[in-house]
Amino acid sequence: MIPPELREDRGEVEAAREHKLPKLIELTDLRGDLHVHTDYSDGKSSAAEMVERAAELGYEYVALADHSPAARIARGLERDRLEQKIAEVERLRRTRRGKSPVILLGAEVDILADGALDYPDDVLARLDVVTASVHAVFRQSKDRMTGRLLDAMSNPHVQILGHPTARLLGSREPVALDFKRILEKAVNTGIALELNASMYRLDLSDVMARAAQDAGVLLAIDSDAHRTAQLEHIRYGVMQARRGWIEARAVVNTWPWPKLSRWLRERRDAAVGKHAVAAASVSRAS
Repeated sequence: MIPPELREDRGEVEAAREHKLPKLIELTDLRGDLHVHTDYSDGKSSAAEMVERAAELGYEYVALADHSPAARIARGLERDRLEQKIAEVERLRRTRRGKSPVILLGAEVDILADGALDYPDDVLARLDVVTASVHAVFRQSKDRMTGRLLDAMSNPHVQILGHPTARLLGSREPVALDFKRILEKAVNTGIALELNASMYRLDLSDVMARAAQDAGVLLAIDSDAHRTAQLEHIRYGVMQARRGWIEARAVVNTWPWPKLSRWLRERRDAAVGKHAVAAASVSRAS
């Protein structure tokens, strides 16, 4: 039986004949959400409210990923407000000790026009989850935009490339990208590409998501929720993923917390190692 989402003449009949249809991801496979906003930036619900709703949904973990300073229209967090958020996350962790979900300190960090990230490395090092996204300067050439994303993906503090084409359905076309080069970089770095479940984005597209999975790239299906009710919009990302032949094995937030924790830790350890090598090089040079 070919699932309805696959009936688009993209090889599903041949796969069915050969008993090679994928076991498509289900909403119940998701164990957490790695990209939600709070009222520290442009969200409408507090950090505590978002965590409580994540708990009601049965999540093992949730990442509170507010905007960085360049996203001024979204009230991106300068250093002082980020410190306030860090303090609140630590307080929530204490008051909810022993309860699910694990509360992750995250940020959606702007990829600036030159490929640099909107927070310096010493700030990024304090975060549990870094999602790097483009929110401005959308009309760069294909080569320049691709290089911009590749530069951001080279930063070992980054775990997720957020809504990679930056499209807004009905109002903004996708940015020009050499997607093959993005996939190659994601394979080499272990970064996950986001399938943003917002009904305004659905980014990656189903075709791109399938290409990513076929290339061995990890995915993250996130709600990009800005209020508690929007946490349930993650279902739209699952629907999109199913159209892209996506299986749960390829999606990092289907992993149980111990496995996800190891993946996050490996990325952080890589960052620490890179900085140690750089410091040693400077010391030898001096």
